[in-house]
Amino acid sequence: MTTALNAETLAAYTRARQIRERRRKIIRAAIGIAGLLGVWQAMSVYYDLDLILPPPTAVISDVIDTLLLRRPDPWLYGPSIYQHLLASFLRALTGFALAAALAIPTGLLVGRSTAVREFLEPVIRLLYPIPGIAWIPLAILWFGLTDKAVVFVVFIAEFFAMFFNTEAGARSINPVIIVAARCYGARGFTLVWRVILPASIPHIITGMRIALGGAWRMIVAAEMLAAKMGVGFVLMQARYQFRAADLMMAMILISVVGFGTEKLIVRTLERRTIGKWEVNR
Repeated sequence: MTTALNAETLAAYTRARQIRERRRKIIRAAIGIAGLLGVWQAMSVYYDLDLILPPPTAVISDVIDTLLLRRPDPWLYGPSIYQHLLASFLRALTGFALAAALAIPTGLLVGRSTAVREFLEPVIRLLYPIPGIAWIPLAILWFGLTDKAVVFVVFIAEFFAMFFNTEAGARSINPVIIVAARCYGARGFTLVWRVILPASIPHIITGMRIALGGAWRMIVAAEMLAAKMGVGFVLMQARYQFRAADLMMAMILISVVGFGTEKLIVRTLERRTIGKWEVNR
C-alpha cells in the first residue's frame, strides 16, 4: 500500500514539474518575442523607416490579409500564397527525402566500414566545402528553370548534414555493444537494423533537424533564381516591387512553415524512434 502511494505521489510530482517547466518556457518565449517586436516597433517609428522596415503591426496585418485572401492592395505575385507555400513545401520535402535516402545508409556504411570509409570519405569531404548556392548555376544548366533544379540544390544542401551526423553516430557506438550483438548471432542486415541504427538514431535525428533548417534557407535562394513559383519567388518579386511589408510577410511565413515542418517530420520520427527504442541521447 505504501509503495503504491509513493508511486502515485512521485507521478503527481513529475506531472506538476513538467507543467511548471512548460509554463516557464512559454512565458519566457513570449517575453523574448515581445521584446523583439518592441525593439522592431521602436526602430521603425523612431527612425521613420516605413519604406524599408515597416512596423510589426503593418507586417502582421499584411500576413493576416494575405492568408485570408482579402488584401486591400493588388496581389502582384501570380498564384495565391497557398500555392507558393505548397510548391516550396513539396520541393523541400522531396529534397529532404532524397537526401535522407542516400545520406543515412551511406553514413552508416562509412561509419562502420573502414574500407568503404577510405574510398568515399575523401570524395565527400572534397565536395563538402562547396557552398550550396554555388550549385544553383550548375543546376539551372542541367535542369533548366524547373522544379528539378530547385530539388537538386536542396538535396545537395541537406545531404552533408545528415551524412556527417549519421557517420558520427555509427562510429561512436561502443564496440562492446557490437561484440555482444554478434555473440547473439546478429549479422549483416539484422545487426544494422537492430543494433547500429537504433544506437545511431540520436545523431541521425540531429542531422535531420539541421538539414531541414538548411533546406528552407537553400530553397529560398534557389527559388529566387531558378523558379517561377514558391516563397523565394515571392521574396524576389517583392524586392523588385520595393514592397518591404510583402517581403517580410514572406519571411515570416517561411519561418512558420519551417518550424511546422520540423515539428511534423523530425519530432514525429524522434517520438517513434528514440522514445520507442528507449535510446539515451
